[in-house]
Amino acid sequence: MPLVYRPALAQDLATAEALVIASINDLTERHGFGPMATASPPNFQMFSLKDDPGGLWVAEDGGDILGFAWSWVCGDVWFLAQLFVDPNQQGRGIGNELIKLTLEHARKSRAAHKALITFTFNRVSQGLYMRHGLFPKMPIYFFGAARERVLSGLPDAPLSRLVIEDTAAHMKALAEIDARTITPLMFKGVKNRGLSIAKTTTTTISEATAAAESAAKICLPMRLMRFSQPAMRARTSSSLVS
Repeated sequence: MPLVYRPALAQDLATAEALVIASINDLTERHGFGPMATASPPNFQMFSLKDDPGGLWVAEDGGDILGFAWSWVCGDVWFLAQLFVDPNQQGRGIGNELIKLTLEHARKSRAAHKALITFTFNRVSQGLYMRHGLFPKMPIYFFGAARERVLSGLPDAPLSRLVIEDTAAHMKALAEIDARTITPLMFKGVKNRGLSIAKTTTTTISEATAAAESAAKICLPMRLMRFSQPAMRARTSSSLVS
């Protein structure tokens, strides 16, 4: 049967997550890092599907999902969260078609800024993104840290945590955090970059440290590259491409 590209459905997300994990681990193993990705419930994907379904697409052949793309929009920022193809099906142009569909999502959303993050050694994906006008802009370094070591370095005054509820006040506060954080994070080269954890939730470095109380490690020992689509030339210096 011919390949079919269609909007993702809720029942696709678990299968798509398994494909993403397999694709990431295939890539990192081939580059000597071993498997790095582990499965987790596709909660944010489900949230995005309900909130803005135009950013989630699958490539399907005879009922089998061979590729998955997921983008989301916050304000005037479009972010490509995932674009992965089954390792056994790569080289068929599936990724090229999926990125076209997600970029159409950006166009329809009237996003002024486009961005994504990928591994620096993922040259094939870098070429795909650059063919579609997304160029390397800055490296992002992730460092591992044991939970106990992070907690020992916290300030004397403990950081507090608040359960996010689906209330107008909380949604307004989260939207304000987005507005203050995402734009300088992506487009002004702010050094103290935060970690974007959801479409309507962006944390600062301090808040990310607090989140480490419930995680064994806060980051991965891996170097990534952020791509964006401003009016700029492609940069290929050693500081951006390893």
